Amino acid sequence: MSVPSVRERRFELKLQPTLAGDGWGFRLSETFGDTKEAVAKVDAARATQFRRAVLEAVAASGYAPGAVSPSRCRPFNLQQGPGVRLALTVCASLPVVKPLRRRAIAEGVGALSPEEALYWYSRTSGPERGRALRALRLLLADD
Repeated sequence: MSVPSVRERRFELKLQPTLAGDGWGFRLSETFGDTKEAVAKVDAARATQFRRAVLEAVAASGYAPGAVSPSRCRPFNLQQGPGVRLALTVCASLPVVKPLRRRAIAEGVGALSPEEALYWYSRTSGPERGRALRALRLLLADD
């Protein structure tokens, strides 16, 4: 794992296990310096559609994929690139109902260059968030 620079965004992924202990939801927060801002919160019932994206982000940040389990107590400290991709995937596809469209959005976010991903993340976290998310969905899902 690399040490973050002062200017680099980091993301914190906290798994939230179910009461039965057989599944998990998650909360994704952006950390910048001493500040922490919630990006997305997904309950266990909807988290199954994001398992692949979560595993990819965790592995790209230097963790073993086996570390993702309901028994994990410590949050994952994600690097900027994987954190931005996970945030875009979750925010853009969470309200989408059609599974094929969700998959197209997730694959489209994965195909974005690092610069494009940062551009879309900055657009979707700003004041015109709703319009930017809709534009990203239209661009990636081609509906």
